[in-house]
Amino acid sequence: MIDFVQIDVSDLPPPEPMTAILKSLAQLAPEQCLQVKHSRQPFPLYEKLGQANWQYHCQQIENNHILLYIFKPCLQQVMDKFILKQCQSKD
Repeated sequence: MIDFVQIDVSDLPPPEPMTAILKSLAQLAPEQCLQVKHSRQPFPLYEKLGQANWQYHCQQIENNHILLYIFKPCLQQVMDKFILKQCQSKD
């Protein structure tokens, strides 16, 4: 079971979304996944995530709406199953 921590940064102007996400990640336990509602792809964040050993998956919902899942590598298999289920439920 995945413990999701949810934040919505979709209405924040740059660079506030990155700041809010990084602050939330600093408080995240290894078994938790940060689910971020965002209005665009946060490309500068992706490099920082890789450097800090975070995994992520971005799901485009609409043109101005994405869900970003950020998690530690220990959750990779669980998240793969979760993402696969989400994709299958849309079909």
